[in-house]
Amino acid sequence: MKKRTIRTVMVFGLVPLFCGFGVGSCDWAQLRFEPVSLNGFDPGDNAEDWNDYPWSMAYFVPDGETEGHVYVGTGNGIDELAMSGLGMLDESPYRPPEIRRYRPDLGKKQWERVFDYRDIEDGPDYTSTGFRFMTVYRAQSDEVNYLYASTFGSSPTIWRSATGEPGSWESVWTSGENGSIRGMATHNGLLYIAISNDLVMERTPGQIWATDGDAIWPVMQDGFGNDANHAIMALMSYNGWLYAGTANAETGYEVWRLEGPGKNGAEPVLVVNHGGPSCCNQAAATMCVFQDKLYVGNLTFVGSAVRGCDLIRISPDDSWETIVGPDSLSGYDSGFNRRTNTYLWWMVEHDGDLYASTWDFASVAQVVADNLDLVGDAFIAIRGLLEEGGLPSFKRTPTVVSTLTEGGADLYRSADGVTWTSVFTDGLGDPYNYGVRTMVSAEGCLYLGMANPFDGLEIWRSRCCAAE
Repeated sequence: MKKRTIRTVMVFGLVPLFCGFGVGSCDWAQLRFEPVSLNGFDPGDNAEDWNDYPWSMAYFVPDGETEGHVYVGTGNGIDELAMSGLGMLDESPYRPPEIRRYRPDLGKKQWERVFDYRDIEDGPDYTSTGFRFMTVYRAQSDEVNYLYASTFGSSPTIWRSATGEPGSWESVWTSGENGSIRGMATHNGLLYIAISNDLVMERTPGQIWATDGDAIWPVMQDGFGNDANHAIMALMSYNGWLYAGTANAETGYEVWRLEGPGKNGAEPVLVVNHGGPSCCNQAAATMCVFQDKLYVGNLTFVGSAVRGCDLIRISPDDSWETIVGPDSLSGYDSGFNRRTNTYLWWMVEHDGDLYASTWDFASVAQVVADNLDLVGDAFIAIRGLLEEGGLPSFKRTPTVVSTLTEGGADLYRSADGVTWTSVFTDGLGDPYNYGVRTMVSAEGCLYLGMANPFDGLEIWRSRCCAAE
């Protein structure tokens, strides 16, 4: 592999690993999904821009059309960004992101580029390095259906297009904060916007803004009165109210309810605090409404400990119960009995079932095991390895480590939200596919966006809909 892989090992691998064991994957998982992209979409582009993460995904049908496309926004050079934040990299860490859309009419693995930040800015210091989130919103101001995409970087921006075509994208708002526009949600005819200050060490409180497609105004700007709530990680419209999940590394995530029927502008209500089942649960980042209840999954960042993620669900009366985690209804402990599943990264309803995906820290054990010689050198001279050229290639030979830890993204499925079965626990046969970052259900298919900072992102989809 390339010089960048040793950086990834140093960011994620030089911390203690505690390998958990859990339910096995289904042998037929690979038969039910097929890859529909190359790593990073195409080799030339990936070699230059490092399309690591499918950070955002949406299915969009423009007005006047009967069919749409699946769109993916990339997160680029994730390991460089992490190392820059740790003061371990002097060169510019910024690589411009892009948006692609699936074109099966041109070929099973063809993804058309519809937006490229290289067309907007000259490097090397790009103001955005990833498209964090996508959503479809019919603007109240002009009744036009738009695809909205928001970015991560030094100048987080919202872009939109009424057609999704190349050249049709317009910038509609810049937050003025370092970090991310982490999420967006339609609620009572407005589009609400989540601000996450996740780029700088000195964090400021998370914010929520709203737009009707024309004007944009603040809804909450003080982290719900708590400076430790440095990010709004997720927004969801549920039971007539807007729910917001925060990131809080001090006392655990919080979930708040605001902007409800006849109560717009009223004081928000705290629904969940102290990370729900555990104060170690730092970010309420994943929300999904399923069978009239709001499911909330969390991220536990590896800097604090390697601890599995939890899953709770909230009822219309704002009571909540643990689905996955300590004393859970499902019987699964944190991380679906796998403590290396530290992120519950995405949830989606597909074909009547709820799907939940993870980021599995055990994948890093595979990289370390495959490259022990280089990891040893990294301990001795990290900065020297970063700056000198001609590093030896990395090996990609699955070892006993992957067998023991089942490194690679996990996917779980439930018909009732309580009884869960594993679809796969091995990144669909590749332990370097370390997380299912996003999913979308579209036209009978379940699309999976695999994060892979070693070879580039991958998109997979369920075979049941493959008819090309």
